[in-house]
Amino acid sequence: MGRRIGRFFYRHPGFEGFLFALPYIALWAVFLAWPVIYGIYISLFDWDPLRGSKFVGLANYMELFREARFWNAVTNTFKFAGMTIPLILGLGLIFALMVWAWGRRRRGTVVVQASLFFPYLLTVSIVAIVWKWLLERDVGLFQHFLSSVFPSAPVFLTEPAWALPAIAVATAWWLAGYRMLVFQAGLEEIPVELFESAEIDGALPYHKFVHLILPLLKPSLLFALVLTTISAFRTFGQVLIMTEGGPGWASEVLALYLYRVGFDYFDIGKAAASGVILLFLILIITLLGVKILGLRSELQ
Repeated sequence: MGRRIGRFFYRHPGFEGFLFALPYIALWAVFLAWPVIYGIYISLFDWDPLRGSKFVGLANYMELFREARFWNAVTNTFKFAGMTIPLILGLGLIFALMVWAWGRRRRGTVVVQASLFFPYLLTVSIVAIVWKWLLERDVGLFQHFLSSVFPSAPVFLTEPAWALPAIAVATAWWLAGYRMLVFQAGLEEIPVELFESAEIDGALPYHKFVHLILPLLKPSLLFALVLTTISAFRTFGQVLIMTEGGPGWASEVLALYLYRVGFDYFDIGKAAASGVILLFLILIITLLGVKILGLRSELQ
């Protein structure tokens, strides 16, 4: 029996790898794939497990498309993503370049790196509460300092035009540190000889960055872009804690709208339809970002 099993694995070497991956595949199917499939299924029903669910087809989607509040949430989601994705990636790249350049010449790099990465270790509730206190109208430290310098300064969390940008800044402060590590790992993989050759050829820092660093950082950039896009579009906790979607609906994003439809109004089918739309938005925007930035080759 043992010889037969040994011969089987010898003839099918890929099957052994499949057995090692099987536990992860099982967990992925149960906790990720199945909930997505079941959510799509629920979105086609007027869902009520107690009194009986009724199949309504695409009626939940049609109702969403006719609702002004849904489109407001979609618009806010795109606005928020448009602010946070460049902020997080930009700050992460700047931090990585700063730490990388500092580490080549001076000591204390670990302290600087740890300080920049530390916010990522905090939970979303702590980050949101801290920034809410800083920007609070009456006792907020940052708000008080800004108002003392500029008497006509806006009250960020209570003005419709400033609520989303304030949350975007808090989110970038929270997540940029991890992207810094991603980019720094990519920078460490670039051979030093390439920079030495560029210096011999008289390349300016701008040329090194555009023609040397950015092309060789494509794998790290792809990973960071996908991760940041998903985080930006499914943002929920910091919006709920800092503004509760207000003032009015000014900062209500699609994830918060989904939560309220499902748990405040108990319209589970409509909430599931919102989730499906959010899923496809994330997929489409991620693929568009990969194409626009020329990262398609990194997927192969």
